[in-house]
Amino acid sequence: MSNTNKQKFDALPQRQKKYAKTKTALLNALLEELSSKPLTDVAIKALCKTAEVSEPTFFNYFDSKQHMLVYFIQLWSVEMNALAKTCEATNTSYTETIKHIFVKTAQQISAHPRIMQEVLAFQALNTQLHPHNISDGEKWIFFSNITDVENLEGMGLDSILPPLISKAVSAGELDQPIDQELFFLTLSSLFMGTSLLVLQRDPQFLPDAFAAQLDYIFSRS
Repeated sequence: MSNTNKQKFDALPQRQKKYAKTKTALLNALLEELSSKPLTDVAIKALCKTAEVSEPTFFNYFDSKQHMLVYFIQLWSVEMNALAKTCEATNTSYTETIKHIFVKTAQQISAHPRIMQEVLAFQALNTQLHPHNISDGEKWIFFSNITDVENLEGMGLDSILPPLISKAVSAGELDQPIDQELFFLTLSSLFMGTSLLVLQRDPQFLPDAFAAQLDYIFSRS
């Protein structure tokens, strides 16, 4: 944890620190379990044992195992919005920023493919679960080196891509006129569809697959 974020975390009341540590420990336990088994085979009892909490305590943080996937999506969104902010600060083009987001995500999930498979399955079922209120302490634990991460939010591709597409159009990086909603659906379909197909075959190929397809789409837009 960076000195700034550590100082901020250390200054929190003890109760808030404990809450953040327990919630993040439960998610880390889930990610560990998913490295060797599908979500259906993950026992809440096992998560609680790893996180060193009681089973009733689990339900103070999550409604279900599926609700933990919502938490994961939100945290991923925070990280990707931080990446977009960094790219903008360094004058990276908006299309390249989108590519960075796809490739960075692919690098992460190619090492842990099951979490993405579970997220895709969850979204395919269109299960509606309420989003989490993510505390500053949780963000400081998960993203210890991101400056001002407490000011970032997000909830999936819908919170990340549309602003970047709009800025890319305004900057002349995408030809006008362009149907921005259709373009968003195209990128989202690439993100989910390619992930589904490639993760079943060769997860290590996912970063290259994303990069090649995005280059193709942007060269024709």
